[in-house]
Amino acid sequence: MPPPRTLVLVRHGRSDYNVARRLNGDPAVPVHLDATGVDQARALRDRLAPLPLDLAVHTRFGRTRETLDILLEDRDLPRIECPGLDDVRLGEFEGASVEAYRSWRAGRTEEDRPEGGESRMDALRRYTAAFARLADADADMPLVVTHDIPIRFLANAMQGAHPLDGPVTAVANASVLEVARPDLLRAIDVMRGVAPVGGS
Repeated sequence: MPPPRTLVLVRHGRSDYNVARRLNGDPAVPVHLDATGVDQARALRDRLAPLPLDLAVHTRFGRTRETLDILLEDRDLPRIECPGLDDVRLGEFEGASVEAYRSWRAGRTEEDRPEGGESRMDALRRYTAAFARLADADADMPLVVTHDIPIRFLANAMQGAHPLDGPVTAVANASVLEVARPDLLRAIDVMRGVAPVGGS
């Protein structure tokens, strides 16, 4: 089977933490879709129905599995878990408000880590490696349900912009980004240029 022709990236449906503007980077903490998130995933299922998806990928977070279950309600696809596309590990800011984390991050470098967490550059390296593995996956059109930040970083890199600080600043819940393999490979090269594997 040839390498993927198209990677179909989906951000999970809206969660209860999204509504409360709380952060969750620990997959052991239960965070679920709310009623709106369920409706978003159901609406998206109809949009994805014509696509010849042949692999389903989720992260270790329940909200990505819940979204995927709805999207694939009538399909039987092989599924794999991809921890490399997990949300950013937040350490001391687990469960904190978005505003508290952004306040901490202001004036700090991209390599600074919260206590017990990872830096934005740590996350970029992890995402780059995960996308590179998906680029070589034995599937023609994988469906990948993940989080705002990995999709955002990739979308910026696809434009040749800095993955962390490019023009794409947010990805809506239950939105879709279809990425042709050549564009994926170019974006991976941009991401590697910003955060080489083996960096600090």
